Amino acid sequence: MHQAAAAVHTPAFELPPQRAHFVDRTEEQRRIVELRPPAGASEGTPQVVAISGLGGIGKTALCLRVGHALAERYPDGAHYLDLDDYRRDGGIDPADVLADLLPALGVDRDWLGRGYRALLRQYWARTRGGRRLLVVDNAHTGAEVQALLPASAGSLVLVASRGPLYDLGDAGQLELALTPLSTDHTGELLRLLLGEQRWAAADPATVHAIAAACAGLPKAAEVAGELARRLPHRTLAALAERLTDELHRRGSAPVEAVWDAAYRELDPAAAKLYRTLAEIPGPCGTEYLAAALLGLGLPDAEDALAELVTAGLLDYRAGGYRQHALVRGHALRRAEQADPDGAERAAARRRVLHWLRRQTARADLLTAGARLTVEPAVPPLSGVPDADLGTAKSGALHWMEANRLSLYGAVALAHATRQDEDAVALAESLWTHYLDHPRHDAVEAFRAAVDSADRADRLPARIRTRCLLARPLWEAARFDEAAALLQQARALADLLGDQDTDRRLAASAVDFRGQLALARGEWTAEHHGADAAREHFDAALADFAEARAVHLAIGNAYGAALQTYQCAKAEAAADDQAAAAELFDRAHRLFAAMPGRGRIAARARSGLGRALLRAGRCTDAEPHLTAALADAEERGSTFDEARIRTDLATLADRTDRPREAAAHRARAAELRATHGGDTGGGADGLDGTADDER
Repeated sequence: MHQAAAAVHTPAFELPPQRAHFVDRTEEQRRIVELRPPAGASEGTPQVVAISGLGGIGKTALCLRVGHALAERYPDGAHYLDLDDYRRDGGIDPADVLADLLPALGVDRDWLGRGYRALLRQYWARTRGGRRLLVVDNAHTGAEVQALLPASAGSLVLVASRGPLYDLGDAGQLELALTPLSTDHTGELLRLLLGEQRWAAADPATVHAIAAACAGLPKAAEVAGELARRLPHRTLAALAERLTDELHRRGSAPVEAVWDAAYRELDPAAAKLYRTLAEIPGPCGTEYLAAALLGLGLPDAEDALAELVTAGLLDYRAGGYRQHALVRGHALRRAEQADPDGAERAAARRRVLHWLRRQTARADLLTAGARLTVEPAVPPLSGVPDADLGTAKSGALHWMEANRLSLYGAVALAHATRQDEDAVALAESLWTHYLDHPRHDAVEAFRAAVDSADRADRLPARIRTRCLLARPLWEAARFDEAAALLQQARALADLLGDQDTDRRLAASAVDFRGQLALARGEWTAEHHGADAAREHFDAALADFAEARAVHLAIGNAYGAALQTYQCAKAEAAADDQAAAAELFDRAHRLFAAMPGRGRIAARARSGLGRALLRAGRCTDAEPHLTAALADAEERGSTFDEARIRTDLATLADRTDRPREAAAHRARAAELRATHGGDTGGGADGLDGTADDER
């Protein structure tokens, strides 16, 4: 027997590197450093510093400089969050932010709570009484920050925003509004960026002109310095004249003139990439996405990206290449000038969506295996390589999770630009990933896919997308909305033909309706009692039985076995443990005979053991639960192990083995505490995650 090793959480220091060159902000730094938590306080509101100012004025640089300087005060970890990475239509869902932050606090992703309130409770539990440093960048409102505040008076939160966060309330104990650097301090920064020798050789009028053109924005000084270093043959006087001319000719902010000057020096491929980067449907780009935008190979894309970084028009952080918001706006204006009819951008957008659609389908195939889909696969994008997903499920899952914001964004982009087949195909391929990593933005993505399927008037797609959208709705207890969608899907399925693929799709719609009934019954039982839930459990059983009959008729053995498993879950939820045990036993035998179905076979056996236990048949239950525990340990599934050990503890209690019960219960509690589960007992009930139709 192999026990899963208990993970040891090491505090994470996740601040990006601070700027190599930094000037002034002495008073702001002093005021932050002098902040101290109340004497003797551990729980409560953390110290919060709200730093506001114009984009490019140095808010992030100040946060990181102070964060690195104070890191030793916060031994429980230092973390950085850029809220623009999570922004959709101007707002963020704090649940998505917490789902990314909690793993850095020691919560395994398999143990993340479902829903915002569950994630928030986990976050409070993990941060209570600790001493952590949190940098929150690009906040738009105080409400976005409130949910991210650690439950500890000994922690410090540094918040950067473009304007004051008036709704931060009492949480913002210190507010700092950054103003542009003085001309002298801008000159000092330029001297550091350019080197002492070249700066000293310039006459005072040139020094003043360049500093004035930068208008006190450190970002502008960095771009000007990079231009000067890239053009060593030009005198600083010539550079100053050029920047000043751009400023006066355009009549816009000085930083625009600096970025225009940098843009004019780009090679054609880099300039094209700069103009089309906004077509990437996510917060950051990669070498592969750049290649898709350009329709070129990786070497050319990497050269273009490197040129943009060198020119100060693009930043690289862990995870990809990013444009500052003001730079992004500048790039859009340059695109409108160079591509007035939008043909260049439309072609780049089509290539990116094609590439993302193909990669997502490849990842889904590695993750879930061949399964029923309604949209065809697409060939490789000419001249552009596929992503390296590896050959195992883990590599594909890692790629999808790392690119999830771009993938969900791609569904919305495809829908908005009427590339409806791409929208549906992307949503289909995201389904298995959604089951493992529920996201609140899935509702909007799947809704966009429904609209695209309707607009394209593709019958199978209209059925499939309604089923996809229904699940995140019922998981949010929006049962009536989910029911309306599945009623539509079932009505549309009546229009299908009599081919096996048509009947399989129709059976899938019935299965989804059964899953909704089961979820509704569980919710009703919890809130109104078992008697009120009975009709929902009966409806679920009827739908699962109907779907099973179809799968048997068309010879889909796995589909039939899965519906048997679904029936068993419904009987267990309705507390007919004898019927549940019989069905779980049948499902387990069917799955065990199928290659590659070990995980679902083990869960069916666990369900069998639990049903027998609840029926009072402890002797019969024990071998099944023991075997399921061994399988969970073999697979390293700590979530399943904790759940099964809880059942074994109950069994040991009932058979007068208190020491054994205590050992199982202690191990289950240890696993929950280590991996971020519900320390109140949790891990009860079946997992609630049904495998999709294959």
